[in-house]
Amino acid sequence: MAILEVEGLKFKYANEDLFNSVSFRILKGDHIVIVGDNGAGKSTFMNLIAKNLIPDAGTINWENNVSYAYLDQHLKVKTDISINDYIIDVFKPLYEKEALMNSYYEKLATCKEYEYDKYLDYANSIQEELEKKNFYAINSTMGNMINGLGISEYGLDTKLSSLSGGQRAKVYLAKLLLEAPDVLLMDEPTNFLDEAHIIWLASYLKSFKKQFVVISHDEAFLREIGDVVYNLSNKTLTRYNMPYDRFLVEREIREDNYKKAYLNQQAFIKKTEEFIKKNIVRATTTKRAQSRRKMLEKIQVMEKPKNHEPMHLKFPFSKALGQEVLKFKNLTVGYGDKIVLSDLEFLLRQNQKVAILGHNGVGKSTIIKTIMGLIPKLGGDYIWNPSADLNYFAQEENYASNVNAIDYLRYFYHLKTDGELRSVLAQAGIKGDLAIKPMVQLSGGEQTKVRLALMTMKKSNVLIFDEPTNHLDVASKAELWEAIDAFPGSVILVTHEDNFYEGLVDLELNFE
Repeated sequence: MAILEVEGLKFKYANEDLFNSVSFRILKGDHIVIVGDNGAGKSTFMNLIAKNLIPDAGTINWENNVSYAYLDQHLKVKTDISINDYIIDVFKPLYEKEALMNSYYEKLATCKEYEYDKYLDYANSIQEELEKKNFYAINSTMGNMINGLGISEYGLDTKLSSLSGGQRAKVYLAKLLLEAPDVLLMDEPTNFLDEAHIIWLASYLKSFKKQFVVISHDEAFLREIGDVVYNLSNKTLTRYNMPYDRFLVEREIREDNYKKAYLNQQAFIKKTEEFIKKNIVRATTTKRAQSRRKMLEKIQVMEKPKNHEPMHLKFPFSKALGQEVLKFKNLTVGYGDKIVLSDLEFLLRQNQKVAILGHNGVGKSTIIKTIMGLIPKLGGDYIWNPSADLNYFAQEENYASNVNAIDYLRYFYHLKTDGELRSVLAQAGIKGDLAIKPMVQLSGGEQTKVRLALMTMKKSNVLIFDEPTNHLDVASKAELWEAIDAFPGSVILVTHEDNFYEGLVDLELNFE
């Protein structure tokens, strides 16, 4: 029996069908990965099975008493509590049971003799339950998790509001894993994780005794964790009971067969419609034409194969610079009175491309925000060439609920027409209704593409990227790589994906 059974699922966004009678199931022991292009609907599907959205049609049936927990790629939680308080909340019901058990033990000292066995039985029953749920190993369990994800080095008394986006993401992930539900639902769990912690998470999931469903664009990660692949394409989900590499081969064969079947069906429909049009008014052939019209009405018309919407990015170059583009002189960076990195010495030269590397929280984004003037330096100095024209991609950005992609670009270029802005967006793969869909309703990858489109509107000689590949599918990452590689100016790149910066940069700055 399936732990989750989805049948005939349909859902619309802006009057466009996102799914076409989708079927999906989770069987006992399934380690599932869901793949598909940006904007295909992967996150929407995950929200549907997590009961955060209501389908337009179809059924979503979880087996009775099955628990599941969902890690959203855009997860928002309150941040005015400490790491320890946020994580320990997972065990709050067990601590409450412990307190109740202790209250029964205390009553043994003052209760009537005939009540003694009753309270002792109550206490013993709770203790057995706590032992069954490994309550007395909580500290060890928490320790393994926070050390495995590198959270312990932040200080467990630190408020979530003081953490970087990547650090908070790891804390959210730790809590989800500690909840130990029957089914883990995770949308892009490796975003903001550095390589060492992605390896730890992959190892954890490979040995996970229960079920999980993971959305990810990290192919190396998918190869490690997936035993079952669901591919979302042409508004339907197809199950492949095989590891990721075998799936890639099988998918190519199936997609070729689908395209051939689609073209054959379209040819048949066209031929039949021409026959109907020619014969419907003739008395001798009208019955045959009517019969074929009824036949056409019963045909399940195949969705037109949707190919990857390519990005054709070109970052315009402004002017050449002198040999020295950016210099650090004993630069110290941090927040408030908290020093993150100190006494930095560095020289970025003309046309040089550099990757800033290191684990989450080491200070990569802090350096970027400092040299962009978003936060003050804490000591030393950084000196830009006076002719430097900067073009910056931030790691995180918030959007007003009613702002669409066209509005977003027009805020910076208010004299541009809708047509001109649509043309810019189309070059980044944002076409049609996506351009007028609220930014908050776009997928993470689509939001990234809109922000990259904005960067193509500005002439610059220095590109600065802070984790630009988060949320992008494999093909889009390759297209971004080509665009950065073709840029004739200097580039500063912060990324946790080694297979993205390899072969792209001239220099690596690695902070431990």
